[in-house]
Amino acid sequence: MFQSMRHLSLAAAALVMALPASAQSSLGLSRLEAEIGITGDGSQDLAEARLSGDFRITGAHGLQLDLSALDYPGGYLGQIDGHLYLQPGTRSKYGLFGSLADVDGREATVAFAGAEGLFALTRRTTLETRAGIGYARPGALDFVAAEARLSQAVTRALSVHVAAQVAEIQEQSLDTRAWGAEIGLTWHPAQGPLAITAAAGTTGLDGRDSAPADGYIRLGVNWSFGGGSDARRPVAERGFTSPRPFDPLLRRGRF
Repeated sequence: MFQSMRHLSLAAAALVMALPASAQSSLGLSRLEAEIGITGDGSQDLAEARLSGDFRITGAHGLQLDLSALDYPGGYLGQIDGHLYLQPGTRSKYGLFGSLADVDGREATVAFAGAEGLFALTRRTTLETRAGIGYARPGALDFVAAEARLSQAVTRALSVHVAAQVAEIQEQSLDTRAWGAEIGLTWHPAQGPLAITAAAGTTGLDGRDSAPADGYIRLGVNWSFGGGSDARRPVAERGFTSPRPFDPLLRRGRF
């Protein structure tokens, strides 16, 4: 876990140094976010870290790259995500994503790809959706998954979100529907670069290989460099979240 955190720190330092130079142009690195957090389920506390950079390719196209490290009972998971998107205006961005995750110290790899979108439903309400297909090993597991996240700005400094996800796996070695749901608050002190999130959620497994629902509480701190950071910022200044289709399985040590 510490080695992965060190790599994320070095990458963050390199991107921060690049940001001022690229800010002189409308193209190049336009936004950088760094996030750390901790999740507790009553029996253990698991750390996570994420670094995200948004690069403008043309006036209407962009590429977001994410690096993540998440601690799980079966070992920490390193993940890299790419989001290639079209942004026709300030109210929407949509495109394709690809994600590759691997657990340290053992054979456990998850690949996931598909389509996603981020849309401003109103001046205060934002919807993020994602759906795709994936492959995981060991076990040669094919799966389909979908996620949705709805955010509502209460004030410029405070927003609330609800999120849900589901992954369907139907194989001889594993037949289940992994799901998760979350509700949380994000506070932007003085509409500055800092944001603090507190959320509560639950995950579960349905189907032949089922498992009872299990709750958790998550606390996170996010730093944003470039673009806006208050709760009512436009879609153009927001990033896509990282897909985590196997999160309910990894929390239980089922994969």
